[in-house]
Amino acid sequence: MKLALANLVREYFTRLLFVTLEEKGEDVGMITSNSFNFPAVYDGEECFVEVVVKVVKKDADECYQERADYIAKCEEKKAKAAEREKAAAEKKAKAEAKAAEKAKKEAE
Repeated sequence: MKLALANLVREYFTRLLFVTLEEKGEDVGMITSNSFNFPAVYDGEECFVEVVVKVVKKDADECYQERADYIAKCEEKKAKAAEREKAAAEKKAKAEAKAAEKAKKEAE
């Protein structure tokens, strides 16, 4: 894609996202030709959200592969978290059983 066309695509989507958020009532402001920001409050904490639009010069297969890789990475992360949770629960149950056994022996 030629640079002039990429600039038009970037400008179109930057404007589309900007206007959409503005219509939703966000206080949106441009900070560069391809990025804008807006304030947000989440869980009582104030922050700014920055949105950057870029047109990449990769082929479609590479872009789709990035998506697939990200999904796989998230699933792997979720599985590892579940394993850690399970191990922690088993460790806690074992410690509680040991404490109960100790208390039982002391009571005798």
